[in-house]
Amino acid sequence: MIVVAGATGLVGRALVELLPAGRRPWSELSRRPRGPGIEGGPALHSLDVTRAEALLAALPEARAIVHLAGVAPGQAPAHADAEVAAMRALLEFGRARRVERFVFLSACGAAADSGHPWLRAKGEAEALLRASGLPFVILRASVVTAADAPWLLALAQVVRVGGTLRLPLLRGGRVQPSAVGDVAIALASALDDHRAAGRSIEIGRAPPLALDELCDCVAARFGREIAWSKVPFVGRALEEALGRVRVQDDTGEERPLLGDAASFVRLFALLEPASLADYERLLPMRRATFEEELRGYPWGAPPPRPGDPLPVLREEVDAGLPLFIPGEALRDAGERAKLPPAWLGRVDGFGRGSEPGERSPHEERASGDEGNSAKGP
Repeated sequence: MIVVAGATGLVGRALVELLPAGRRPWSELSRRPRGPGIEGGPALHSLDVTRAEALLAALPEARAIVHLAGVAPGQAPAHADAEVAAMRALLEFGRARRVERFVFLSACGAAADSGHPWLRAKGEAEALLRASGLPFVILRASVVTAADAPWLLALAQVVRVGGTLRLPLLRGGRVQPSAVGDVAIALASALDDHRAAGRSIEIGRAPPLALDELCDCVAARFGREIAWSKVPFVGRALEEALGRVRVQDDTGEERPLLGDAASFVRLFALLEPASLADYERLLPMRRATFEEELRGYPWGAPPPRPGDPLPVLREEVDAGLPLFIPGEALRDAGERAKLPPAWLGRVDGFGRGSEPGERSPHEERASGDEGNSAKGP
């Protein structure tokens, strides 16, 4: 029996879609059960995962635990005590049931002494798991992407509204976003792969994205461009714009889609790309890039067709290339010495004038009208 804690969350829903393929029974734990169970399907338990006695009473057996319960970045303020309480309860339950594998979805950059509350909470939970004596696997992801991921929905709404946005001053970090399906595959594989036992594995995909690059990719999905403020303290702060996006809950009341947008934005001041070598070695598979994933999102706007241009994240510029190549004469050293200095005017890649009627000195010499040559600015 596999116990999935946090089965109704973003990653949990994707994982329980994969588990039937393994033909192993599982139970779902959540504070928000999806509904009544179906015949032959998983057992659904609505309980507080921070209470070990409730876990022991509800689940008489277990062979593996997948711990997904917790606060996603930006959705609500992270509290280390709640994260630690959930880990303590699940570890007590796991020791009592003598589980064979404990898989924990943590976060890239998690550390018990981190200045970010979400990363600190995950770091303290990791330390408890390592000291527990149970066979474990820790998977560390940065941000998880899906068409219904709250942070992506909030960002999409901000893009639709438009206006001038202001990036935070501290934004030097970069993330390697993981598609929710890829995370679910990694979790399911970690349950059985003996090579992953006792290890912490960073998961994600290339290329790493800075905050503005991530936002520009979402804007390109709608065929728009974000007007980034070039002057400090001008325009709406991005975290403020994200925090104003509201949705209706089950009771019909409005609430912020991201309860702690500032915490999400702060991740981009801290996170740095991690090595994905272990991830690629354990799960060698092609992973769609973030831009490719966005094409398939049903967001109410026609997605870009395959082959349509998307923003260039980091354009490579070869400073050694000439402005233009004057012609074949450059191949011969003797002919090259006869050529005048290159004309740094308004010319295209072939040395032709870019304005109507304008010609480069090379064209003037070829036409014999050198005395009337146009001069560069």
